[in-house]
Amino acid sequence: MRIYLETMGCQMNRLDSELLTGVLRAAGHEMVADPRQAEVLLYNTCSVRQHAEDKVHSRLGPDLRRKADSHRPILVGVLGCMAQRLGSLLPARYTGLDLVAGPGQLAHIPAMIAQAAAGKPAFALDGADCAEDFDAIDLARDASFAPQRSQAFVRITRGCNKRCAYCVVPAVRGPEVSRRPEHIVEEVRRLIDAGRSQITLLGQTVNSYRWAEAGRTVRFSDLLAMVSGVPGLRRLRFVTSHPIDFGDDVLAAMRDLPNVCPYIHLPAQSGSDAVLKRMDRRYTRSQYDELVDRCRRIVPGVVLAGDFIVGFPGETDADQAASAELIRHSAYKNCFVFKYSPREGTAAAQMPDDVSPTVKRQRNHELLAVQREVGLAHHAGYVGRELEVLTEGPSRRVDKQARLPQPGRMQLVGRTVGDHIVVFDGPIDLAGQYVRVRITGATSLTLFGQRCDD
Repeated sequence: MRIYLETMGCQMNRLDSELLTGVLRAAGHEMVADPRQAEVLLYNTCSVRQHAEDKVHSRLGPDLRRKADSHRPILVGVLGCMAQRLGSLLPARYTGLDLVAGPGQLAHIPAMIAQAAAGKPAFALDGADCAEDFDAIDLARDASFAPQRSQAFVRITRGCNKRCAYCVVPAVRGPEVSRRPEHIVEEVRRLIDAGRSQITLLGQTVNSYRWAEAGRTVRFSDLLAMVSGVPGLRRLRFVTSHPIDFGDDVLAAMRDLPNVCPYIHLPAQSGSDAVLKRMDRRYTRSQYDELVDRCRRIVPGVVLAGDFIVGFPGETDADQAASAELIRHSAYKNCFVFKYSPREGTAAAQMPDDVSPTVKRQRNHELLAVQREVGLAHHAGYVGRELEVLTEGPSRRVDKQARLPQPGRMQLVGRTVGDHIVVFDGPIDLAGQYVRVRITGATSLTLFGQRCDD
C-alpha cells in the first residue's frame, strides 16, 4: 500500500518515524510524500504542547471527510504520544478513524494496517511489555535507509522518571528504560558502516542513562567512551540533558574524547527559584548557574543551548526578569521559549492557569528578544574564524539561489561541532561532506561564510 507518514514533535518522534518507515518498507509498503497519492495516512504525534495536538486535529477532520467521499479505500491512523494520551477518546471523537497506536507499537503497525484494511479498526496502546519491542525495533533498523546521508539518531533510553510538573512525557512514553550498551554500539557501528559519520544519542534525559548487570554498571560517560571508539565516527552528539544528572564525569568525557562535540542542550525552564520549585525541577537557580560555570571551566569552548517556559502558574514579572537574567548569564547559542499550556494528567494541570494568554505572548516575545541579543553576541564572536562544517544540503532560503552567478552552485547550509548553523555558497554535491568555512558574518541564529578553498 502507498503510505503517507507525517511527523510532529521532537527528535525522538523523527527517529520513531525513520524506524517505522523501515518497518513499513520491509513489509512491502511504499512511502509517498503526497497525501493525495496515499492509501494510508499516518500521523506520528506529539503531546508536549496543546498546539501540537491542535495541528493533528486540523488534519483529521478533512482527511476523514475525504475518506467518506472517496471512491477508493483510505485508511487514517494516529500514532505516538497523542494517541497514547487520548486513547479511546480519539475513535470516539472521529468516526472512521482506522488505527490508533502508542509510541511503543511501531513494530506492530504493518499488522495493524492489515487488520484495518480488512475492515476491523486497530487499537493498541503501550503497556509494561513495550520495552523489549522498543529495543528490538532499534536493533532491526535498516542502516541503509538515510533521511540524511551523513548523520543519524540512535536512541539510548526510552521514557522518563523525572515527572516535572508540566510534562506529559512520563505518561505517554512510560518510565525510563536504558538500552543494553552493546546493542547501542552495534547499532552505531552498522550506521557508520552504511556511510554515516555523525551520530546523535537520544533520550528524554539522555545523561541519566544507566545499565546495570552482573555487577557491572555503565554510566552515560562510560557509554560515550564506548561509542566514541567506533571506527569512522567523526562526530558524536547527545540530546537532551537534565541539569540534575550532569556530573563531572560526563564533562570530562566531552573534554577528553576527541569526537564528542562540545555542545550541550541544557533546559533551564525558568530562572526563578519559586517557579522551579513549582515545576518540580529539583534544582535551584544557583545550582544551574554553578553547572553552567562548571561546563565552561571543564570543557573549553563548550556551546550551550536552553529551553524556557513562560506563563507557568503563578509566574510573576519578577520571575520573568529572573529568566531573562539567566539567559544573559548563560550566554546561550540559542534557546527555545514556549508558552505554558496545561496538559491533562500532569501536576501543573491542578494549578490555576492564572497567567493570561496576552501576558504569556508578551513574555514569550520578551525572552526571545533577550536571546536575540545574547545569540548575536555569541555568533559575532566567530566572525573571522575558520570552522569545520558538515554540509547538510541546500539552504531553505531558496530566494537566494537565483542570485548565485555560477551554474551548479547554490546556497548551502551545514553545522559546526558546536551546532552552529553556517550558510555558504558551493557546489550542490557537497551535501554530506566536511568543508572548511571562514566566517564572514553573523545573525542571532546563523553564521555566514565562504569556503576556504573557493
